[in-house]
Amino acid sequence: MWPQFAQGLFQMLQPGNVLLLLVATVIGVIIGILPGLGPVFALALFLPMTFSMHDASALIFMCALYASTVFGGGITSILLNVPGTPGSVATCFDGYPLARQGKAGLAITAVTVASVIGGLIGIAGLIFTAPALAQVSLLIGPSEYFMLALLGLSLVAIASKGDPLRGLAMGGFGLLLSFIGRDSVSGVLRFTFGSTNLQGGISFAPVAIGVFAIAQALVMAEEGGTISQDMAKVSGGIMEGIKAALRNWVTIVRTAVIGLVIGIMPGIGISTSNFVAYLVEKRLAKNPETFGTGDIRGVLAPESANKATVSGELVPAFALGIPGGASSALFLIAMAVHGIQPGANLFKSNGLLMSTVYWALLISYVPIFLMGVFGAKYMAKVTRIPNSILVPPIIILCVLGALSFANSINDVFIAILFGVIGYVLMKRKYPVACLVLGMILGPLMESNFQRAMLLSHNSLSIFVTRPLSLVFLVILVILAVGPGILGKFGKKLHLAPMTKGTK
Repeated sequence: MWPQFAQGLFQMLQPGNVLLLLVATVIGVIIGILPGLGPVFALALFLPMTFSMHDASALIFMCALYASTVFGGGITSILLNVPGTPGSVATCFDGYPLARQGKAGLAITAVTVASVIGGLIGIAGLIFTAPALAQVSLLIGPSEYFMLALLGLSLVAIASKGDPLRGLAMGGFGLLLSFIGRDSVSGVLRFTFGSTNLQGGISFAPVAIGVFAIAQALVMAEEGGTISQDMAKVSGGIMEGIKAALRNWVTIVRTAVIGLVIGIMPGIGISTSNFVAYLVEKRLAKNPETFGTGDIRGVLAPESANKATVSGELVPAFALGIPGGASSALFLIAMAVHGIQPGANLFKSNGLLMSTVYWALLISYVPIFLMGVFGAKYMAKVTRIPNSILVPPIIILCVLGALSFANSINDVFIAILFGVIGYVLMKRKYPVACLVLGMILGPLMESNFQRAMLLSHNSLSIFVTRPLSLVFLVILVILAVGPGILGKFGKKLHLAPMTKGTK
């Protein structure tokens, strides 16, 4: 094993491969910054270029492009409240408030450190536990996926920022939107109202661009001024950001593990992992009320998780030939073109190639770290540009991002429509994050519920007879009733000494 790692490093450090990695990193960060594009767009766009490359060079290019695109999405989430990728939506919740406090430089530096640590944990998981974790993922069936989605949906109350009724309303609205179009199991059309444009459903990306990016641009246009409320300076240097990240190393490690596990489960991906990591961290925090107001843990958690998910998605792809998501599916296409067969033999017959891939993922974080840390103070200056100058290019990028998602003008109309809806919801303090969470989890929950019913001949017992499904159900019940029971128990303990003293 170790000799192959040394040989893989030697192959990775060939001048041509290093150049490819650097070029891919720069391109990935730029695409990640552009709203609505994301890693799937980047990998699909440059996939044909890899066909003429050597097999190792092709995978090196794609690894660096994948990791850097996910990183780039967090930058605009912090600076402009515009998620560059679907995996950086949750970063907006605390990243933008930090930017408004003049701490954009600190936030970007801290996120860079969290990204590197999360990425390294994900790579370690890919290297050392890929076969075992791939086998565990085979135990996850429709009933387990349904319970996981239901578990994620239960976190809507946490994302509602103290107003669970509005959070549930937004989550329900997101679920309704996810049901529009053709049923993925039966093929029946629902809620299309005879429109052919709605038969394919409403995609998550243009809705996210609308409710977050366009709505925020409208708010910025209305407020005027600049993003940073402190015009004197943009605070937070390199050392402050690094210290802020290292002080919260438990958050980074914990959410990286969450991102790795979610990445291994096929079909979930970074769109879910960054939300789940954020909500779990908020749930575990002693002071959850600070989340959403500029808590540094609110940017460290989702960014650490989505970097670990990058490697996690490759585990079932490499070990089983099952893509963990759309991005890893493109990796499988590139491998097929070069005659590389995924599976157990991949690690034996192509050990050198896999070692090169591991090194490509590892080394890609070197330029990412340098760009994030030393470029943070320059990126942060965006927050001092007047909104009147920023808003027009943001709107243009949003329209281009929505159009390029599926090359459909309908997505542009959807993005504009939900931009107006998002603006109204923001002004009335409705948590739009809950809407997006409902849209993400809706298809996963619905399709797997139907599959579970088909497997069990319409018996709900499948959700309690399968061990993992039962475990997730118990966790769901604990999350639902646990806080209330603990709260009442705590009040009794608090009142007992007072009662005794009054007698």
